[in-house]
Amino acid sequence: MRKKLIIIGNGMSSLRFMETIVSQSNSSFSIQSFGEEPSYPYNRVRLSSYLQQEADQQSLFPHSSDWYEHRNIQVHTKEQVINIDKDKKQIHTSTGLVYSYDYLIIATGSSPVQLDIPGVNKKGVHTFRTLKDANDLITAANDRKRAVVVGGGFLGLEAAFGLAKAGSEVVVVQRGDTLLTPQLDNTASKYLQTELEAYGIKFYFEQSIQSVEGENQVESAILQDGTVIDTDVVLFATGIRPNKNIAMQSGIRTNRGIIVDDYMKTSAEDVYAIGECIEHNGQSYGLVPPVYEQARVAAMALCSQDPVPYKGSFPYSHLKIAGIDLFTAGNIEESVQMDTIVQADSSKPLYQKIVMQNDVIQGAILFGETAAADDIVLRMKNQKPLSIAEKNHLFSGEGKEEKLVRCSPASTICKCNQVNKQDILLHIAKAEEANVQTIRDETKASSSCGGCAGDVAGLLSVFEQCKHQAQTTTFCACTTLEEETVREKINSGWWKQLHDVFLSDEWNTKGCDICRPALTYYFSVVGKMGTIRPPWIQKHAYNDYTITSLPIRSKDITGSMQSWMRLQQEIPGTHLKMGQDQRIQLTGVPENEINRVCNETFTPITAYPHAKIQPFHFSITDGNYDVIEQLEADLFPLSFPEEFSVQVTKDFPAVIPARGVTLVWNEGTWEMHVVGTEGRIILYVFQKEELEEVLKVTVAYYRETAHFNEPFSDWVTRQTPVKIRETILSDDDRDELLLRLDSQIESVKQNREHTNLV
Repeated sequence: MRKKLIIIGNGMSSLRFMETIVSQSNSSFSIQSFGEEPSYPYNRVRLSSYLQQEADQQSLFPHSSDWYEHRNIQVHTKEQVINIDKDKKQIHTSTGLVYSYDYLIIATGSSPVQLDIPGVNKKGVHTFRTLKDANDLITAANDRKRAVVVGGGFLGLEAAFGLAKAGSEVVVVQRGDTLLTPQLDNTASKYLQTELEAYGIKFYFEQSIQSVEGENQVESAILQDGTVIDTDVVLFATGIRPNKNIAMQSGIRTNRGIIVDDYMKTSAEDVYAIGECIEHNGQSYGLVPPVYEQARVAAMALCSQDPVPYKGSFPYSHLKIAGIDLFTAGNIEESVQMDTIVQADSSKPLYQKIVMQNDVIQGAILFGETAAADDIVLRMKNQKPLSIAEKNHLFSGEGKEEKLVRCSPASTICKCNQVNKQDILLHIAKAEEANVQTIRDETKASSSCGGCAGDVAGLLSVFEQCKHQAQTTTFCACTTLEEETVREKINSGWWKQLHDVFLSDEWNTKGCDICRPALTYYFSVVGKMGTIRPPWIQKHAYNDYTITSLPIRSKDITGSMQSWMRLQQEIPGTHLKMGQDQRIQLTGVPENEINRVCNETFTPITAYPHAKIQPFHFSITDGNYDVIEQLEADLFPLSFPEEFSVQVTKDFPAVIPARGVTLVWNEGTWEMHVVGTEGRIILYVFQKEELEEVLKVTVAYYRETAHFNEPFSDWVTRQTPVKIRETILSDDDRDELLLRLDSQIESVKQNREHTNLV
């Protein structure tokens, strides 16, 4: 029975939580989310791009309503949760309805701080937090209204830039004497101010707004020194505060935010909290990567995984303001104990500053050129002293484009959504007119915090220099076609048999040792290749054969051997022995007795080419695993791109094989462990009754999309775990994969004749 899971909040943290939990355990929970806004979850970070007319409204929504429906997620809009009864495990909403839960996630986010001054309730006073806020500002900007932005932080400056681009006269009022305090120093602030002033934005520093004047509508803003600024709009962007009230009123422990432990648990039983509303070890976070990390930890904990505890996040900002790439991290204040490395060029503009103590990086500012950002973050995390050579290399002159060309295809470009370089290059190669928006739509790169948008655009610029990394493994000198093109021609029926390939104008030979095996595999995996005598029926020099059984899984091995022992007695000259992996071998079998031996021992007499399945390994002695044992027997005669096996255990395995999956039975659920880029990945978590279907779909997807000779772990890295999970979860994809796999399994069972390769 599904557990009832309720999420309070329809923001970015709740969306990432939902995405993670359905990818890990889609059948375990009945999910409901509640939000005050009238829309489904959207990407708040991209509201700035929307305001700046760089994104349309539709692009803010990662998923359609169908996505939620297909995953058993009910999204309640315009329905605020007003009370949590943690004793009865119920919530009460603004509609008067009561809902029960087994688990509750509080993801209420934060609210903008609005100054307590006269006139803040007048028409024309805004904050910038929601889609409605953005639409109201766009309307004001389109009317060419004058605007005062209170606050010179990231949000305030992005809003000011968007309003100015739309034609508004914009004034920014900043309490401090620089912009982006304390993220930027005086020099970087001046650089940024100059860029923004080019768009007509004016600045008042060391000022605060004292009142908003006008009848019902804003007419002016009064500053602390008495300066009067005529305006139609006042936008407050003076910070955020965690939305903790619902938890505090319900008796859940709070401080600045909702207090959580390393697994995002609150003080209430079965109640978790994530995102901007939480406080962890005295810290709250308003950036996307920490919020996503918290969502993943909570989701994995609820899925009965063994999540890595949340130990806080390394704070840094990587974004773009007024078209300028900007990165800032750590402490950039200089003191007697600190050393600095600075590189600047006001004509570009370019400003790069590293602050160190005892040769260890403590802070950094990268303005205009942020190619070194990832390297700096890594060095700040490991806190190792830099050598002289490493210091020189920090600003060695290698720009963003050079680094993008040089980095490996597996390099992660979008850290929020785990999109690597090759994913983006593949899209550029296939799309007719690739651009940043099509990349974002297809791969999700830059769709969250936007910090990687510069790198995404950079890959478009350097594509010609690294397009070879977009190519899947090419065949050989026999053709100019790429591997994916060849597969498409085979799958579509353009080439119906191997002979068609060699007769085509696109092949200049009759094949070679490289392409013939690969082509044979691609034809056989779609059922367009005849079956052959399998590798477990081996011919010897004297025209006799050794027939090896499939692994004997019966606990009564002696009973299973009876038919083999009888055959050995009845067929002269044969010998019987027990081989490795619980497989019986009968040697000296005449050719005219092969059918009899195979029929009486239930050994497949034919197989497709490249039948590379390896015996499964069971380290569980208790329980019934007939489903896995039967699947092992069914898969043995099928084509595989590379050796593949399944390991079954109930203990957390110290090592998992790269060529296959490891199934771990963990307190009533199955976990599928695989090897990925970062080592072990728990690819999927599912219930006992889903075992056969999930394993079959995974195998079928691997067979149909892997390159020839591509190990399973390499395939996982190339396809990405997210894409594999989405395929497993998709009803249409799952049904089609199962249908094709079952069809091939049945065809082998029915086919008693072997054929030879062309």
